[in-house]
Amino acid sequence: MYKGKFLTALFLSVATGLFVYGLTELLVLRFQKGDVYPAYSSYRSDPLGTKAFYEGLGLLQGVETVRNVEPLPKVSGLSETSLFLFGFERSEFTALPQALAKALEDAALGGGRIVISFAPAKPQPAPRSERKEEQEVPEEEKNPPQQEQDLEQALFGKEHVNLDRRWSVKTELSADTEGEASLSAPEQDLPPSLAWHSSLVFEPLDSAWLTLYRRAGKPVIIERSHGKGSIVLSSDSFFLSNEAMRSKRYPRLLSWLCGTHRKIVFDETHLGVSKTPGIATLLRKYGLAPFFVSLMVLALLALWKQSARFVPAVEEDEQAAVEAGKDVSTGFTNLLRRNISPDRILAACLEEWKRSFTHGKQDRSSLLPRIQEIMARERARPRKLRNPVQAYRTISALGRGR
Repeated sequence: MYKGKFLTALFLSVATGLFVYGLTELLVLRFQKGDVYPAYSSYRSDPLGTKAFYEGLGLLQGVETVRNVEPLPKVSGLSETSLFLFGFERSEFTALPQALAKALEDAALGGGRIVISFAPAKPQPAPRSERKEEQEVPEEEKNPPQQEQDLEQALFGKEHVNLDRRWSVKTELSADTEGEASLSAPEQDLPPSLAWHSSLVFEPLDSAWLTLYRRAGKPVIIERSHGKGSIVLSSDSFFLSNEAMRSKRYPRLLSWLCGTHRKIVFDETHLGVSKTPGIATLLRKYGLAPFFVSLMVLALLALWKQSARFVPAVEEDEQAAVEAGKDVSTGFTNLLRRNISPDRILAACLEEWKRSFTHGKQDRSSLLPRIQEIMARERARPRKLRNPVQAYRTISALGRGR
């Protein structure tokens, strides 16, 4: 019987250990591969990540690469870095939080280089009927600027801004399927063509934008100066991915993206990867660890006090507190016997008599010498022959005039 229970417990223990080991290995493998992170994250090592670019820059002498997992408005020193935001969504670009937009602009104004590359987008041609209707509607009536701005304010509120309008550049989807982007600025020492996997194109509305690469005649990589720094927009992020680092590398283009700064920041917050400080982090940050340890010690002491008594418990008498058949006089007599010894009973009575009868209406202080004489005579007798009851009766007779 005991052998069967032992084998069952052993089997369950081994099965549980194997299950925990397999689950741990699976989680470690997923985090090492990085596919739990969004596409174009520098934590991913699969083809969709940018970890190879991040680690490759970190191996260069004098170059420092940093991952940012804190909100950009709270990060300082961005004006001295090249800030990379890879895998940006077009919907985010048209409705960016006001604080984030201001942080990017302030970094560029101070001398930083902002590089934003969009996630690849597929062409979405409109149905034939809709395209026919669009041809019939005049351009000025199709999208009234004020109506469009009012709609954006209603959808996103005043805390979001449209970078299309703010930076004077329009993003749109192209129906062309051409797979290469060609260099449009021959004076630049850059690759003449790039493999392109996105149908997103730009339409600069300001002459400050410089077009570097075009796809099907439309800009796909543009740059402009902003204060002391610069802003670069790319409609594709494939050439930055791990897959491109293996098969389609463009080192001169990557070097141009980094600019002259030696500190490169890979932002992860726009992809949803951020650091949420817990209680332990806040305790370390504000130096409250000793206070927290003190609270834990006090809590343990309180639990110990509730579970164990510091003073030994008094053993209660199992007999009943009140016994039947005994009156108040008996209880008073027992009380006197417990607290006053027979040798002190007369002295205790004398003290009580002094407080009661020497300050009343009848002054009996003249009896005091005779009482003391009786008590002295009683104390002079041997202990075995003493009779405090008889002495008390003699003293009482004095008080009654006998």
